[in-house]
Amino acid sequence: MIRILHILHSMNRGGAEAMLMNYYRNIDRNRVQFDFLLTEQNRCLFEDEIESLGGKVYRVPLLKMNNPMPYINGVKKFLLKHPEYKIVHSHTSSKSVVPLWVAKRCGVPVRIAHSHNNKSENGFSGMVRNLLKLPLKSVATDFFACGEEAAKWLYGVDMWKTGKVKILANAISVESFLYNVSQRESVRGELMIAEKTLVLGMVARFSGQKNHLFALDLVKALKERGVDVKLMLVGDGELKNVIQKKVKDLEIEENVVMTGVVDDVYKYLQAIDVVLMPSFSEGLPVSLVEAQANGMPCVVSDRVPQEVDVTGNVDFLPLEVEVWVNCLSAKMQKGVKRDENASGKVRSAGYDIKTASKKLEEWYWKKYSEI
Repeated sequence: MIRILHILHSMNRGGAEAMLMNYYRNIDRNRVQFDFLLTEQNRCLFEDEIESLGGKVYRVPLLKMNNPMPYINGVKKFLLKHPEYKIVHSHTSSKSVVPLWVAKRCGVPVRIAHSHNNKSENGFSGMVRNLLKLPLKSVATDFFACGEEAAKWLYGVDMWKTGKVKILANAISVESFLYNVSQRESVRGELMIAEKTLVLGMVARFSGQKNHLFALDLVKALKERGVDVKLMLVGDGELKNVIQKKVKDLEIEENVVMTGVVDDVYKYLQAIDVVLMPSFSEGLPVSLVEAQANGMPCVVSDRVPQEVDVTGNVDFLPLEVEVWVNCLSAKMQKGVKRDENASGKVRSAGYDIKTASKKLEEWYWKKYSEI
């Protein structure tokens, strides 16, 4: 058995974390085991499950770009103490340059950088991330990305064209997300939502990148048009209070359902009619793959990579409320319904976790055998 060290900030709920856990649950853990090196000092949501699957969680100080030495020294001390890790897999965008540089100096032979996004944030932090892209190429031995746009953003068009970047699909358990009428009726009953109500849904952490405030404006506009609509927000995050305040200010309290963080996202998807993603940027969102496997239509911003549309059931729109209102109105007139062939399309596109996890397992073993 070989142990792979995954490097992240935390193992709470998020796109990269959800993707990793999907692979971890399905990979042959008698051959490949995952361990995690985190900077989040508090116990994470996935930590109990990680330990139940045989994984280990370690911690080092938070990486601060104005004072990186505590982090650098922490990673160095850890790797020197644990020479068994021959493969490290970092998921911290261009900031992966720091742990992978340390890993290189410590003699770790396989050092993987993994891109999960297609854009930097604004401001000083975004500028720093952009500057770190170039040295990243000199310390990583292998380059992963969730999709083409994420690959081009972090590593550049030339590396993408020359085939140096491996795409690791944000694969899911397709069977778990198949449409289930009885679950739909059960969840809607629990939440007291009528069958005729149009339920829009967002499955995302409450952060600025995800643009929940746009979705609230959309609900307000639909309500003013007389649409019987509810917005289901699945998740939590630092902007929860901001979102709650805007819900109150717009007087749409009766039109918004906040579920918090849930373990059974698939059940809540059954109750939703259309998934929204008005994000300012995305890599290749797992939640959209899950929604498509469920067969439902998705309406997303034109900042989301178009390669995520594997069913032909995704509309990419500019972030203008009236445009989204018109799109949803047109869908309602035609009748919002599931695509019965969606699961097969998702599998054919390479997003079935059973197949994808086997490929990753073999890749790790091939790299390990070459050391």
